[in-house]
Amino acid sequence: MKISYNWLKRLVDFDATPEKLADILTFQCVELEDMKVFKRNVDGVIVGKVLESKKHPDADKLSVTKVDTGSEIVQIVCGAPNCREGLTVAVALPGVKIGDITIGSRKLRGVESNGMILSEAEMGISDDHGGILELPADLTLGTKLDTLVEPEDTILDFEVTVNRPDLLSHIGIAREIAAHFRTTVKMPDYDFDEDSRLTSERIQVEIKHWKEGPRYHARMVEGSSVIPSPLWMKARLHSLGQRPINNLVDISNFVMFELGQPLHAFDYHLVKDGKVIVRLAEDGEHFITLDGQERILKSTDLLITDPEKGIGIAGVMGGENSEVKDNTTDVLIEAAHFNPVSIRRTSKHLGLSTEASRRFERGADPSMPPIAAARCAYLIQKHGGGRILAGGVDTYPHAIRPKYVEMRPSRASHLLGINVSSDTAKETLEALTMRVEEKNADLLKVQVPMFRHYDIEREVDLIEEVARIIGYNKVPDAQRSNVVLDSPGMPLEDLTDAAVDTMVSLGFRESVHSAMVSREDQEKFSDTLKVEVISQPLNPEMNVYRASLLPNLLNTLSRELNRGADSVRLFEVGQVGGVDWFGQKADQRIHLAFAVAGAYSPTEFDRKPGLYDFYDIKGDVEALAAGLSLDKAPTFEYDVVDNLQLSFVFSTKEHGRTGQGGILRQDVGARYGIEQPVCIFEVDLIRWAGDQIDDVKRPGSPHGYSTFSRFPSNERDLAFLVEGQISAQSIEDIIRKEGGELLRDVELFDLFQGKPLAKNQRSLAYHLVFRADDRTLTDEEVTPCVKKIIGRVTGLDGVQLRG
Repeated sequence: MKISYNWLKRLVDFDATPEKLADILTFQCVELEDMKVFKRNVDGVIVGKVLESKKHPDADKLSVTKVDTGSEIVQIVCGAPNCREGLTVAVALPGVKIGDITIGSRKLRGVESNGMILSEAEMGISDDHGGILELPADLTLGTKLDTLVEPEDTILDFEVTVNRPDLLSHIGIAREIAAHFRTTVKMPDYDFDEDSRLTSERIQVEIKHWKEGPRYHARMVEGSSVIPSPLWMKARLHSLGQRPINNLVDISNFVMFELGQPLHAFDYHLVKDGKVIVRLAEDGEHFITLDGQERILKSTDLLITDPEKGIGIAGVMGGENSEVKDNTTDVLIEAAHFNPVSIRRTSKHLGLSTEASRRFERGADPSMPPIAAARCAYLIQKHGGGRILAGGVDTYPHAIRPKYVEMRPSRASHLLGINVSSDTAKETLEALTMRVEEKNADLLKVQVPMFRHYDIEREVDLIEEVARIIGYNKVPDAQRSNVVLDSPGMPLEDLTDAAVDTMVSLGFRESVHSAMVSREDQEKFSDTLKVEVISQPLNPEMNVYRASLLPNLLNTLSRELNRGADSVRLFEVGQVGGVDWFGQKADQRIHLAFAVAGAYSPTEFDRKPGLYDFYDIKGDVEALAAGLSLDKAPTFEYDVVDNLQLSFVFSTKEHGRTGQGGILRQDVGARYGIEQPVCIFEVDLIRWAGDQIDDVKRPGSPHGYSTFSRFPSNERDLAFLVEGQISAQSIEDIIRKEGGELLRDVELFDLFQGKPLAKNQRSLAYHLVFRADDRTLTDEEVTPCVKKIIGRVTGLDGVQLRG
């Protein structure tokens, strides 16, 4: 939000340089992004009048003029197409400096020229350089232009957070300054004489959908003229990045930047019967906005109409069919309040963000429409003439009432770690224009101002207001603060936090990417991915919502390798949609993925690093399961995955295939510019955790633990001959189940195929560790467990004990 320093000085009295003011506001409420000194080339420029304008004898596009400056008549050669006799103009005489150029007397094509007639662009008033500035005819000749327009201003550009829409205006920033300096804000003038006729005689308003459009206020100005805006207004809007158009449009923009209330001016005669209807659009209804674009609306879009047609998309943009034109005389001023959710939804699906929608979708002040409409009418009358009809038509069927929030100074003291007395809290909140009633010595009842209606809801919000005005530097550090940082009862957050912590502990680096990606990047990873297409992407390279995290990781890994990294281990936890490469469909899921290239450990003086391989992937997945506090280790199946050379998958009974990984095929890696082996893995965290999601703990969190046993273990080895497709993991699962509480660990330490075994046979050897916490186990205790395991495993078809 761009804010004019000079404009603020008109709204509140304060003694601070722009730099000091920026520091105060940054510390108090908004972060400064940029500061720019805006200088206009008006020093020494005066008002003159063209008495005579004749064609240059030796140049078709030049005119030779006689200009009266009030003290002398000078000859000036001018090249502007609109230069003509009788025009009141801005003149720079010899010696005046315009930017880096000092005006002098010189000959142009043989004709003496003693000065320069200036355009708005040359003076820095606007970007209009199509002709010389045409000033009002009633100005006194010789008047200095720096009395008509500010020669210098400082523009402060702030980053306003979404919860503070009130700061998207000069009055909002002025309130914050007033709170800091303990002074008051001077509201802009809108005192005018009204016509005897009522606005309600010419305008009717009907709200059909009040939840989306709670309030609609209309005023009427008759007999106004569409003329250029005054210089000071043009200059101020230009410094804020706005293009001046005409007085009616400029005034509505000016009031929006001043008060934060978006306005719209309709040509009254283009609104059928002067009746305004606020309703939801029909599905597929077409509407042409002011920018000449045809928009296709949805049934959730709020539309401003007359009895025959739509005339504006509520809170976003007006219609081409009712805009103010050069011949407009009667103006219908719209100042409304719209539901923030409704405007946000419309703005997003149309891909149309405007200054108005920015304010409405964050929550504009519901009490401001009558004030802003009156201010707009006042300025139109002052700078365009006309009659303001009496009163306004204020349709507000279900008024939004002020909120009351209670606050305990003792609670503020407890949370902030400083003494906050009742008097201090009351004085601070009142400085922020809140009405405060003392219920007792430790209870304040606070009426939240309407411009903070969507922001302040709880006691802690008021405590934050006190803290920021008193000064965050007076609040002690976290070691002395009593703010509770725990957030219990958030299983999804616990799951993702535990996943991130575990991956970092395993030596991976987190990589974060946008969920909006290129369709091409997704499809070249796997043709099984089905992405969700974004109907109105922010840019062509972000045209789909990702179905896998791996394409982005592979792009990042490729960049790291190309920059000389010899070992890269990346992971990401993020949202996906569509159909993933497991074949699972979901609107939105949380996935974890990792991609590794290079060594599994750094080079050491006593050993060479080994390349991260297929079995390292499995090891890290098992470590991840442990880090997530999942009771059961993943069951790996060695299925074929098309884009992998070696691959494994694992599933859950409830959700089917949940994750898969392996070594990426070389041709797939080459699509991302990777020439070396890459190990990848991706899992749907929510499906994987299943009903254990509520039990997930972050590593290091207080939860169940056990001490190491002081007693020796009893260890056995079992080897089985296995035929057919029986997996090693399924046998391990049986061993763990039948081994009971005494069985502490199982490890597959040998796998053998080949002669003298039959073709379809494998030998699988497992190492079993039995241990008790309170005694040394005897063979009599362990042998029955081993026999039970052998009986259960050899009960499978095609399995026999080898030894």
